[in-house]
Amino acid sequence: MRKLIALSLAGAAVSLAMATPAVAAPMANDPMCNPGATKLTWTSVSKSWVVTHRKVLENYTGGVVTKTFSTKKVNEVTASVTATAGTKVSGKVAIASLEANVGLELKAEGKRTSTKEETVKYELSKKGTYVFFHGTKKASGYYTQYRCDRGTKWVKTERYGKVKSWTSDVEGGLRCGDSVPKASLAATAKKKYC
Repeated sequence: MRKLIALSLAGAAVSLAMATPAVAAPMANDPMCNPGATKLTWTSVSKSWVVTHRKVLENYTGGVVTKTFSTKKVNEVTASVTATAGTKVSGKVAIASLEANVGLELKAEGKRTSTKEETVKYELSKKGTYVFFHGTKKASGYYTQYRCDRGTKWVKTERYGKVKSWTSDVEGGLRCGDSVPKASLAATAKKKYC
């Protein structure tokens, strides 16, 4: 009975080790892999907020004002996959891999942020300069593709490239004299437009 249990556990460990390279962080020297499988490793990965639309407004009426107005485009972010060497890899695969690396849900290749004016309704409760904005968090990185050689090691395919994409839109407003969270789109808008 003990021998059977030990054998079953050992078999489970072997199966787990064989499956791990497909889902674990890519390493060029993984000991085992599925022949013909490919994976991407990443360098220079970044993610940052970008303001795509904005409107600056001053309120010196002394009372509460509710306004609806349009924010104009100031930046554009496009999702793209480009090859810097070798043949380009699948855009869907590359963006999904970057998505897992940065922990964001990214837009598909070819998508871009809105080029139209965006409408914002906001209450101005104090005197001062206000900034109203739309934006998103963009992500980018450079990939290197590896292929599993005979199930024993990962080898470079000489395919390299860059991926850029972005996540869901965020909108908001701030009064320039107020404090905002440092890691927010509002902080980026305040630094650039106040």
